[in-house]
Amino acid sequence: MGESLAAQRARIAPLLTPEPSDALSSYFALEHDAQRTRLYVRTDPNGRALAFVAICQTGLDLFRPLVVMRGRDEPALREALRTALTPGRSYLFSALPSDRPALTALCDLESEQVNAIYTLRAADFQPVINVLVQTSRTPDGMVRAVVRARDGATVAEAGTSWISSRYAEVFVRVVEAARGRGLGKSVVSAVCAQLLESGRTPLYIVSPDNQPSVGLAVRLGFRETGAHELSGVLRLKPAQASFEQQNGA
Repeated sequence: MGESLAAQRARIAPLLTPEPSDALSSYFALEHDAQRTRLYVRTDPNGRALAFVAICQTGLDLFRPLVVMRGRDEPALREALRTALTPGRSYLFSALPSDRPALTALCDLESEQVNAIYTLRAADFQPVINVLVQTSRTPDGMVRAVVRARDGATVAEAGTSWISSRYAEVFVRVVEAARGRGLGKSVVSAVCAQLLESGRTPLYIVSPDNQPSVGLAVRLGFRETGAHELSGVLRLKPAQASFEQQNGA
């Protein structure tokens, strides 16, 4: 019988840090719903984790699982990827930019981008009060803030993509016709206020080329951490064997 998920999580925890650069991977590998998480771990002869790949079913995309990974060395990470992924299947992924060589050796990458990671401290927060913003919270703690038009249509929305015990990633969407009116800043402010009150650090992950979105974050008090995330879509090349195929999954 294989090692339990809890035991696997304890084994891979030393590969992750409490820093913002590892926040997303730490959440999905260590805290995401156990029923929707599979871990594939490579160890040394002493049982120490060398690399892992986590495959998670999320609400980000109902048809493509999210893959996160870490490795002490590239060969171990490559082996974990070979074991975990099904050739030809499409996955979302998040990785360190330094892991790109291991990924491109085995996988075809699509829509890849390198995003900057921003964090918000309570002392830096510059809140915006807008009476048009309506906030809500789901039973599992996810936060949402919206501004609606008179006909009830949502014109600006912010919320949390995921929430861990330490961090929460914030997203924002504003319809094109409503841009330039400060609504995006208002809904992000409302979400961040609730996160900070709960003791969590808001994260804002954005392409450095998206200057309007970067400006929104900076005006609220977000600061760049210097850490970056490589993300996109990957497919294991057909020549690579997978654990799932070898075992008839």
